[in-house]
Amino acid sequence: MIKPVPDRNLIQIQNTDFFSHYMLQNKTGSGHLLVYNILPGLQVFYSNFHLKEFTFNFENQGKSLIVLHCHNGGSEWVDSNSSPRSMEENGLLLLDQMPSVRTYQFPVHCYHGIAVVFSMERCQCELMDMFKAVGVDFAALIQKIQPLTLPLKLPSSEHVSHIFSELYRLPKNIRLPYFKIKVLELILFLSRLDSEAKYETAAKIPSQYKSKMELLREILRENVEDHLTLEQLSKQIEMSPTQMKKYFKLAYGDSIYAYLKTYRMKKATQLLLDGKFNIAEVAGRVGYTNSSKFAQAFKEFTGCTPKEYRNKG
Repeated sequence: MIKPVPDRNLIQIQNTDFFSHYMLQNKTGSGHLLVYNILPGLQVFYSNFHLKEFTFNFENQGKSLIVLHCHNGGSEWVDSNSSPRSMEENGLLLLDQMPSVRTYQFPVHCYHGIAVVFSMERCQCELMDMFKAVGVDFAALIQKIQPLTLPLKLPSSEHVSHIFSELYRLPKNIRLPYFKIKVLELILFLSRLDSEAKYETAAKIPSQYKSKMELLREILRENVEDHLTLEQLSKQIEMSPTQMKKYFKLAYGDSIYAYLKTYRMKKATQLLLDGKFNIAEVAGRVGYTNSSKFAQAFKEFTGCTPKEYRNKG
């Protein structure tokens, strides 16, 4: 079980056996964290944050399987092995522990996501009964999941989206039974993952390259208006282009250009909602000299035009 520890920036405003509600607030923004206790040892966390960063203190009770899903926005942190981790929209990340203290960064000041926490020793009996009722061997499923190398980051996919999308729209009065159905579906999905597959983001990055990848990420963000070539970037961090591309993808799960495009679009959404610049100016501030090309890329990313997005906000 994982329990957030309240402090002056994390205030518990509701608490029952089934549900806890926490309010987050610091100088960078605010947010809400909802925690549902589905079964003994099985929890679902809803995060809805509008902050730049936040430090959580967690009370842990044993080893867990933690499944993180990002619905909107993104988050970044450094794990206990000093490896950079990140969550992007519709991405899935599997962890086996939650450090007692962790600071998260939210690059676009927004994160909306779900975490499903299994404390297997505590919830195994209840899950066995649930799976038995639908004619599935729970023990066999767990044997398939256990060999997975964690942490494991999975790319966005229609299957991942299908599992989690409905959870963000559930009415409160049906959440408990629906959570149980979705937990069954999630475990079935995890049991299908190939423990021998070479998931790139599960690989370990040599320690001498970790700081270079963090530097490269900062260069990309600070020069979002520019179009730096791979050769220019590799010279700045003193690595070969081939190594640079390889280890960046291992660290952040995307190619350099895919990461930069996503960051540009996320920054554009923030600038549009701020309302300080017109659409052409927003386009220029995220590296687009052609407003129509910006509008096309923005619609591909968000599903609506920049004007529609600003009006909705």
